[in-house]
Amino acid sequence: MRSKATRLLDWAVLIGLASLLVYLDQMTKALVRQNLAVGQMWAPIPALSKVFTITHVQNTGVAFGQMTGLGWLFLAVNLAVLIGVVVYYPRIPAGQWSLRLAAALILAGDLGNVIDRLRTMIHFVRETGSLWQALPRAYVTDFLDFKIWPVFNTADTCVVAGVIILAYTLWRAERREAAQQAVVSDEPPRGSVSEFWRGNSD
Repeated sequence: MRSKATRLLDWAVLIGLASLLVYLDQMTKALVRQNLAVGQMWAPIPALSKVFTITHVQNTGVAFGQMTGLGWLFLAVNLAVLIGVVVYYPRIPAGQWSLRLAAALILAGDLGNVIDRLRTMIHFVRETGSLWQALPRAYVTDFLDFKIWPVFNTADTCVVAGVIILAYTLWRAERREAAQQAVVSDEPPRGSVSEFWRGNSD
C-alpha cells in the first residue's frame, strides 16, 4: 500500500509538469497571434526557410489540420482523454516514471488544445449568439511548419511524444514478460528425465 505522501508526490509531478507544458504551449501560441497575421510566415533561420518557418494557422480541424470544421468533435475526444488520464494515473505502478511522463505529456497537450477550442468557441458564441454556429468555427493556433508535414503546435508535440513513450514502455513490458514466460517454459519440471540426465552428467 502506497503512503499518502507518495501519492501526493505523484500528483504533484503530474500537475507540475503538465502546468509547465501548458504554459509553454499557451505562451508560444499567444506570441504567434500577437506578432503574425493569419497565414503570415516568419523564418527564424532564413537559410532554412524552405524547410521550416513559423506560420500562423487557425486550425478548425483535429491534430495536424485534418478534418477541417470538425474540431468540435475532437473537443469531445479531448475531454474524454482528460478524464481517462486522471482516472488511469493513480493506477500506474510505483517506479513507472516513463508512464507518468507519458501521462503528463498527453494531459498537457490535450489540455492545451482544449483551452484553445473553448476560448475561441466562447468568442464565436458571443459574436454569433449561436452555439451551433460557433462549434465548427472554434480553432486552435498552429504555427510549427516543417513544409513536408501539416502545421502543428506545442500541444500536438506533447501528445505525440506522450503516445510514443507510452507505446514504447508497454512494448518493452510485453517483451520482458514474454521473455520471462519463455524462460519458465524452457525449464524442465522437477523430477523429469531430462533433469535427471542433466544432473548425472554433471
